[in-house]
Amino acid sequence: MYYWDTSALVKQFIQEVGTDDALALRADAPPHATATIAYTETFSAFRRRVREAALKELQYHEVVRRFVQEWPAYVRINLDDSILARSKTLLERYPLRTLDAIHLASALELQEQLNEPSVLISADAQLLRAAMAEQLETKRIPL
Repeated sequence: MYYWDTSALVKQFIQEVGTDDALALRADAPPHATATIAYTETFSAFRRRVREAALKELQYHEVVRRFVQEWPAYVRINLDDSILARSKTLLERYPLRTLDAIHLASALELQEQLNEPSVLISADAQLLRAAMAEQLETKRIPL
């Protein structure tokens, strides 16, 4: 199963470097998964692009409409005590940001629950290095 961190998820909805790669992966091998925190984190990324004038307000509303419409199709990993404990351990091992540790913990948890390989899709090199160190398969989306 493909697990999407927010850096890759956003590229499915906003045309930028890496969007074509993200859309090609999204069209491949459903179902797809992400953490429930990606919902809020994705909206934050959309709003940041509006603030930076990379996205106009009208475009923002269209992007949000598409994202909300597609959100139910994702298998969502809930932030629970197991994910919190695993993210703490990952933060002790690797120089990750908070939400990246939660994404990595969620992808690892998904792999264990399914008892089959998960593929972490991200544009974040540091997160991908940590995922590979944890023996997780990865796919990099260009920044």
